[in-house]
Amino acid sequence: MDQYHFPSDESEIYRHIVESARDYAIFAMDCDGTVLTWNAGSENLFGYTAGEIIGQNSAVIFSFEDQLAGVLLKEIRLALATGRAGDNRWHIRKDGSSFWASGLMMPLRKDTGEVYGLMKIVRDRTLRLHEDEALRASEERLQLILKSAIDYAIFAIDSEGRIISWNTGACRIFGYEEGEILGCDARILFVAEDRNGGALEREMNAAAEHGRAENDRFHLRKDGSTFWGSGLTMPLRAQRAGYLKVLRDDTERHFAEEHQQIMLREMSHRVKNSLALVAAMLAMQARSAKQEEVAQALRDAEARVGTIAEVHDQLWRQPQIETVDLADFLSSLCHRLQQSTTRHMMSVDADPCMVDADRAIQVALLVNELVTNSVKHAYPDGTGTVTVSARSLGEEIILEVADCGKGLPLEVLSPENGGKSLGMKIVRALVQQLKAELHMENRQPGTGFVIRFPREV
Repeated sequence: MDQYHFPSDESEIYRHIVESARDYAIFAMDCDGTVLTWNAGSENLFGYTAGEIIGQNSAVIFSFEDQLAGVLLKEIRLALATGRAGDNRWHIRKDGSSFWASGLMMPLRKDTGEVYGLMKIVRDRTLRLHEDEALRASEERLQLILKSAIDYAIFAIDSEGRIISWNTGACRIFGYEEGEILGCDARILFVAEDRNGGALEREMNAAAEHGRAENDRFHLRKDGSTFWGSGLTMPLRAQRAGYLKVLRDDTERHFAEEHQQIMLREMSHRVKNSLALVAAMLAMQARSAKQEEVAQALRDAEARVGTIAEVHDQLWRQPQIETVDLADFLSSLCHRLQQSTTRHMMSVDADPCMVDADRAIQVALLVNELVTNSVKHAYPDGTGTVTVSARSLGEEIILEVADCGKGLPLEVLSPENGGKSLGMKIVRALVQQLKAELHMENRQPGTGFVIRFPREV
């Protein structure tokens, strides 16, 4: 390793230190402000060479307004009186341009303590000033936005749940003024059930884990009344101070949606009852039919109408009427089909999977036709089991209806002209509507129908 030797003269070391500090203007002046020394940093910052500035009064580096105000003299007096004089102000370069500087002036003393001059250190802080101004402007704009957002309650809470900020919208929605709510526990904004159930804690934990937590629930106003709030909770990561909560009063929309749900359930219930009436009329027609072929066709039509009615029955009984759980739905459907025959067993094995109501009706009709065909043709003279299974694989559902009987006749399986069987024509039409793939397998014994279809279109 190379060895470096310091100059033996201590004053030489100090001179090198001053000359090496190129980011700082460091210069000395007498007690009247006349420049006596000028380092390289001073030249870089102010633009004057040492030859140009030494002997001049340092007032030239101050703005015209500060010169008129005698700022240099005030700094000198303060530095001599207290030992230092700090300043943050605009300074002027040789070319007339200005920059924001942070400065410090200190007296120079002899070993005896006598003051013989002053030293001034100046640093260009223009970039920092602009950054501070931009930040301040951004904060002012944010405060203006928060105060103007009267339709939204926007407030912050610390990690313990205490309210640390409160906007105008929060005042309007909750009824609390900023002065009376700051520092309070945010749990007072929750209804008793949610407060005791740890709703706020769950929101904060979810926001910390996932970056956001959406929440829709009733909230409590100052006067004790409630409203339905749709909100979002987000962590304040920069300050690590807690969480920001934004919500709006969605009571009107909430009750409108509830009313719509009630009306849709009532409509679905009425449709189900109407379909049940149609099925009963078809059954009555089947019983009075003279020809067995006509009677069977009417019974088949009754089963199809009954299947559609089953879907509507399940729709109005569950919380969400737009979707159906395929597993529960197939179990209920096959239970109904089981009741229509005493010689055969129905076995259901389905994964829980939500599908929309329209597709549920198509799947129900498809299963109804395939099970009916199996009952008719697989076990014409005896008893047996028909198995219905459904597997949810990603965005695809695989539905299978299988038996262990003697197999379906060729005229049923034939793809020509959609098959001679009306049931198979219906099956192929439903497969097309589902945008599905149908595979018929002669398994010896029995037949398997495998349908692959997308969960959503």
